[in-house]
Amino acid sequence: MSKSQNIILFEQLIEEVVSSNLYPQLIQQLQKDIHRAGIEHTIGDQLNPKELFLNIENLLFEKLNNAFNEYLNLLYAVDVSEKAVRNFQSEDSLDISQYTTYLILKREWQKIYYRNKL
Repeated sequence: MSKSQNIILFEQLIEEVVSSNLYPQLIQQLQKDIHRAGIEHTIGDQLNPKELFLNIENLLFEKLNNAFNEYLNLLYAVDVSEKAVRNFQSEDSLDISQYTTYLILKREWQKIYYRNKL
């Protein structure tokens, strides 16, 4: 997946989240799973969607390069598909962190959406 495709998918995802008024719940779920993964990181609840993406991207980039086990723990806590991560064709840490940020936000949105749909 190219960087431009990743941006388009992220923008579509965020548009859906924001239009549903469930954005605050997305941030809460994300914060919960970050702590469940054993990572000391706080997400501000006033972040706009682009700031949220950059916040998570920076966290993942740092974990990829300095604390890989925490990176894996977060993917596990969020329940990101291992197959989706393996299908990404890049060895660049920034590209990987951007792609996995999208996957994490997508999975968190699925959790929130289905919880509120029932």
